[in-house]
Amino acid sequence: MEIDPSLPDRHVGSMLSGEEVERLRQAIGWLRENRGLRLKDLALGCDSAEHTIRNFAYRKSHRPDNSFLGKLYKYLAGNKDLLPAEHLTADAHVPDAPDSSFRAFSRYDLIKMELPIAEGDLKRVFDRYSGYYLFFRRSYRPGRMSVSWLHLRPLSPKLDLSKGGLPLPRFTLFTKYPNRIDPDAPRSYIVPGYAITKNSRLYFVGHHDGELKFFTLTEPPSARFTYMQGICLFSSADDNQPFATRLVCQRLGPDVDRDDWEDKIGVFPVEKFNKAFDNADIVTRALGDGGVLFESDPDRG
Repeated sequence: MEIDPSLPDRHVGSMLSGEEVERLRQAIGWLRENRGLRLKDLALGCDSAEHTIRNFAYRKSHRPDNSFLGKLYKYLAGNKDLLPAEHLTADAHVPDAPDSSFRAFSRYDLIKMELPIAEGDLKRVFDRYSGYYLFFRRSYRPGRMSVSWLHLRPLSPKLDLSKGGLPLPRFTLFTKYPNRIDPDAPRSYIVPGYAITKNSRLYFVGHHDGELKFFTLTEPPSARFTYMQGICLFSSADDNQPFATRLVCQRLGPDVDRDDWEDKIGVFPVEKFNKAFDNADIVTRALGDGGVLFESDPDRG
């Protein structure tokens, strides 16, 4: 029997036979053993409570709620590349996405996440926010300010949009930080990634050497703006310790030469920062006195 995943979750779940339900349970075990996935990852993937999928995987529930079974079936059927064919029902079928939908795909912990994105979410980034910024935050080390160069790339005029619609907007974050052995020999630090806008927020997800770097900014109420505020979750460039801190982005414009700002990029003692930047009081006031909101402490476990 062919099962159409476009039907409601509960309807799909009710159509699964006992043998098919058992295949779903076996698929969970295979993904955990061979893909290194956690139950938390799978719960997130099929939009279900972790305890529900845990009880199912450990046979504490023989046949869970049909709504859960439908969600799990749809998730696994839509991510066939994660599983050998024998772990899916023979008639598994996923309809093509409608033309009006835009989808971005990312992999974290080897799980394929599917994030629906409206065309307007992408167009808004290109139309309103592409350009160059200074990215201010307090350094992971006390008493220092970090200034980075943020480039949110515009839409290429040569891109043929008829072959797949708008792409995800891309960004590059560049900074310099002092070498721990030779402070006079700065090292570069580059974070590439993608950006979208959703619910009056700009979300940036990137990485440096495979380490996730994430920051979010609050959209300004006016189309004409100079500053945006937000928060970032990074790890330190010198010892890889995670931390979260407030940030301020100063818009420079759509066409700016980085060479003109080269001496403004890096990590500065607070006193030097105050002298080098005319808007230092605006930035420090926006960042607040606390600066770093969270940092790891091995002594606290």
